[in-house]
Amino acid sequence: MAHHGARVVLRVVMSDRRHRHGSRGVRDVSQWRGTLVRRGWMTSVAAVDLGTSRIRVWHPTRGPVLDEPSLVALDEDRGHACAIGTTAKNMIGRVPDGVSVRRAVEGGRVTDFEAARMLAQHAMDRLGLSRRARHPTVVTAVPVDCSRMQIRALEQALLQVGAAQVVVVPTPVAAVAGGALPAGDGAGGLLVDIGAGTADLAVFARGRMVDALSAPIGGDVLDQAVAAWIRREHQVAVGPRAAEQLRIDAGTGLAAATASPLQARGQHVGSGANRTVYVPAEDLRQACRPVLTQLTDAIRRLLSRCPGELRSAIALHGVMLTGGLAHSTWVREQLQAGVDVLVRVADAPDTRTAEGLAVLSRAPDRALDVAIRA
Repeated sequence: MAHHGARVVLRVVMSDRRHRHGSRGVRDVSQWRGTLVRRGWMTSVAAVDLGTSRIRVWHPTRGPVLDEPSLVALDEDRGHACAIGTTAKNMIGRVPDGVSVRRAVEGGRVTDFEAARMLAQHAMDRLGLSRRARHPTVVTAVPVDCSRMQIRALEQALLQVGAAQVVVVPTPVAAVAGGALPAGDGAGGLLVDIGAGTADLAVFARGRMVDALSAPIGGDVLDQAVAAWIRREHQVAVGPRAAEQLRIDAGTGLAAATASPLQARGQHVGSGANRTVYVPAEDLRQACRPVLTQLTDAIRRLLSRCPGELRSAIALHGVMLTGGLAHSTWVREQLQAGVDVLVRVADAPDTRTAEGLAVLSRAPDRALDVAIRA
């Protein structure tokens, strides 16, 4: 996906339910803007952030209406969802035969279309739109390096459950719209959005994204590193939820300040018997360091591509973290140790993208201006 050069045709996907006599797919900016004005953007719009770990939905006037794990418990025989979101997550490790808990998104991209469609339907249901506004324009976000096919999968999941049209923006752009970077001074900034499945790094100058890259680094990769270390050192297999909690506990200030080991429960890889082991938090942090080193390398690589003046502005304002992993003080400290500029954490970092999508949903011209172009 290019972020430089001349402006090209805006990608806007419209449902053929309301546009049966027009071509589906790419529309020019002026045509789409006129359509939105006629349809009444403010009365029929929604912001949907379908991430690797959570789905967040914002109504432009009512605010957040959904914030749950992006998981679906699917009855394989009947082909329908028996649980979605938090209820589905609570079923992990205790599902009956014929039911599987599925994740719709991996690495920020739709990998299970049916699960994504079910989550999209859940989002539409929670919006509680009136009959007149039941086919909204949906503003959503994807990682900066998503392919057209990956974007299309997300668009189709939303269109099939009632969206009239879908506007797709890069995740860092949405986060900045949500207030992740200081606005108004025109200075440069570098934003690092670290979610469960991917990290998006983007450089902004004069309010626009001028360079970006994406790395397959996030909470899931750290959880896998924790689970692999415990398996290697203690021959105990821990599940994804246990690995996640251990990673979170190991990264807290309390764990860093004490020598108390953390309790890990799992199954012995040889006998299958339940086993409890105690692991030092520092050992788990050490297992995660190679992953975070990859992220610091990516930050430094992006900084090296910046012109001198922009790099100086970033050095003055620092690197801003968003995403769920930004909550970890230890992660911030590790990134700070690996780069030569100040690393800061945005307020409410895990909701910046969703809030930014809500901001864009209230500003049609701005949404059009920053939407991903085909």
